[in-house]
Amino acid sequence: MLKQEKKYYAVDLGMRRILCSNNVRDIGRLLENVVFLELMRREGDVYVGQSSGSEIDFVTNGPGGRRYYQVSESVHDSATLDRELSSLRAVRDNYPKTLITLDDERPYSHEGIRQVYALDWLLNEDHKKQ
Repeated sequence: MLKQEKKYYAVDLGMRRILCSNNVRDIGRLLENVVFLELMRREGDVYVGQSSGSEIDFVTNGPGGRRYYQVSESVHDSATLDRELSSLRAVRDNYPKTLITLDDERPYSHEGIRQVYALDWLLNEDHKKQ
């Protein structure tokens, strides 16, 4: 495993599984990798953002304009939810902000930050409405 400040995403998750230890439970990292690949397909360039010392998982500047994304396996724990939302709340602009999770809940808004179920987001053909 690479231990650096930069993030790396695998194009082939099967190869990633072979190369990484099977003892590591990393569903959140796999989800983040899948979202990264889908954002590359939908938006083109994808960046990691920084805001007030915290990280924003993905920032895109695609055809629909700038968008911000946080990815988390689950935000049922209030501390996790606060952590994931805090970096998006620190951004003081009006571009869309989305929290993508594996919590099977229909779209929910946290003061304008849209929380979506990852499978619904991945299957959404009309992604420009996000």
